[in-house]
Amino acid sequence: MQGPAIRIDAIAGPARQMPGLLRRYVARLRARDPQTVTLSVLTACLVLSLAAFAHLVEDYLTGDPIVRWDVRFALWLHEHASHPLVRFFDVVTLAGNSAVLILVVLALGIVFLRRARPNDAGVLVLAFVGAALVNALLKLVFHRARPELSFVHLDTYSFPSGHAAVSSATFATLAYLLGRRFTSTRARLSLALATVVAVCLVGFSRLYLGAHYLSDVLAGISFGLAWASLCLIVYTIWGDRDVLRILPGWAQRLLARIRPQSSE
Repeated sequence: MQGPAIRIDAIAGPARQMPGLLRRYVARLRARDPQTVTLSVLTACLVLSLAAFAHLVEDYLTGDPIVRWDVRFALWLHEHASHPLVRFFDVVTLAGNSAVLILVVLALGIVFLRRARPNDAGVLVLAFVGAALVNALLKLVFHRARPELSFVHLDTYSFPSGHAAVSSATFATLAYLLGRRFTSTRARLSLALATVVAVCLVGFSRLYLGAHYLSDVLAGISFGLAWASLCLIVYTIWGDRDVLRILPGWAQRLLARIRPQSSE
């Protein structure tokens, strides 16, 4: 009889602590503790983005109306496409190209390191690299063929859109990092609006060029935002600890050449 009692106590102990943890969380939230508020918002973004992605995955796997509408919308866009707009979106879509974003992330990473902000550089690299790798795996899992009518010809799979996923993860993370430096609400709202416009333009460019279906793009954006939220949650919890200290010695020596030297 003693064994089961021990197991019940082991479960009841943490359960009794939950109300206390919840009270402390609510108290910090009411006091507008910056870290608590930030983590709450990021967690909400993560949950909502994952829910949207899961819903789109379910629609794709079950052949819901959005999948059938995908084909009709892709056909309509192709029939009404104009050559000048195709050329325009050929340029716009480069903003979500992995090769272009590698150069952008490396350049910004160096800037962050030069300004003694290694954690900013680290989370930006994590957002970009992680989104690209996980999205590539998701493509292999879902195995969806690309639209037949397309102005670009690619051999990779379609669901979810890599351009939409990587650009939304990278742009959202960068907007967060830049927004933390702004004190003006108007500046932060302008930055958020610019980020939304950039992500939407990249996503629509994939539709207009016929490289993806609408559900591919929506799934890519929702996954990218979920990944960015997860990266920023880790970044917030990590705090002021120098992320470079967890790197191997050779990497620390390499990055030390970029970081500004102490004046001591």
